[in-house]
Amino acid sequence: MSDTHTREVVVAGGGPAGAATAIFLRRTGHDVVLLDAARFPRDKVCGESVSPEAWRLLEELGAAPAVRALEPFPIRGMTLTSPDGTAFRGDYSRAPAPGFAIRRERFDAVLLATARAAGVEVREGTRVTGLLRGPASDAIGVTCENGRGPENLRARLVVAAEGRHSVIARSLGLLREHRTLRRFAVRGYWEGMQGLQERGEMHVARGGYCGIAPLSPTLGNVALVVAAATLRRAGGDLEGFYRQELQNRWPRIAERLHPARLLAQPRAIGPLALEARAVSAPGALLVGDAAGFYDPFTGEGVTLALRGAELAADVAHRALGAPGTPDLSAYDRARDAATRDKFRINRLMQAIVGWPSLGNAVARRLARRPDLADRLVGIAGDFVPAKTALDPAFAWQLLWA
Repeated sequence: MSDTHTREVVVAGGGPAGAATAIFLRRTGHDVVLLDAARFPRDKVCGESVSPEAWRLLEELGAAPAVRALEPFPIRGMTLTSPDGTAFRGDYSRAPAPGFAIRRERFDAVLLATARAAGVEVREGTRVTGLLRGPASDAIGVTCENGRGPENLRARLVVAAEGRHSVIARSLGLLREHRTLRRFAVRGYWEGMQGLQERGEMHVARGGYCGIAPLSPTLGNVALVVAAATLRRAGGDLEGFYRQELQNRWPRIAERLHPARLLAQPRAIGPLALEARAVSAPGALLVGDAAGFYDPFTGEGVTLALRGAELAADVAHRALGAPGTPDLSAYDRARDAATRDKFRINRLMQAIVGWPSLGNAVARRLARRPDLADRLVGIAGDFVPAKTALDPAFAWQLLWA
């Protein structure tokens, strides 16, 4: 096994969280090497709807012009449908720009190219296989493999951004699947889908929900989320299961797909919900899904990844200016402050989804109160503070007033 000289920062994972962290740190003068097992562009199972707040972060990263050049499909709000078919819509009318939907293989490749252009050393086809630890068990680098043999890569700071199966986060004992939320997503692309508008869609049914991201006026990302026990019925026929679930649970969606063509075999991912005991350890930071992820009914994974990268890079920049092993504990506090209200809303929405009669009642209420619907959708879009939905007055208006 070969050893290389010590780098300042090694980032494991080239998705939005890893690429953004690398860019932010490189632009503040740090030496950064980024490793990813894949070669880009590569597919990624995702809802692919990105909230309006992402534009601010993309501007900070210097990636916004390249993302706009991809001509992503605009998302101007959300339509949500309850189990009894009641639908309400909320608009991103208060956002400075609409959200957007885009294939992750294109979006992630642009961010990685932006990292290269910023001076990050990017090594594709390099898989992180383990964590190097110092005498005090602090992270001092990673072991990796690029097809030419194993390598030790030492660094003052290790950033875990390899997603839900993060070798680094799990080696540190910080990441695990949620104990009770055991849902899986199954995603398919449909060309020729009817009824797509410049809005995301969420359709709730007993035992699951289905999200639709319009990637063009006729191309839809249709992703259903069901319990692990339900997915086990798929056996070895995921496509047959996917089609049957759409027909049985979401017949209105199935009707819109009748003239459409499924472009490729659907793909599944899960369990979706992940818990991180902490998001920092001596010498290491966790970002993106490696830092935990809540079942994404109202969550917005890409924007959360970019925002987490912004917070992590700010803490890391200040910590790397001091001698010795960087003290990164401020990142835990900063990330908690930035996400706790949104995660509370996620838990509230999960409770409503799990109780169909309540979900139907809330949907009827929101259909009559577009101002409340806009506020709730604005929270999901990350430009309305989530704490506004935790105000007792808002809950009163939502349920009873």
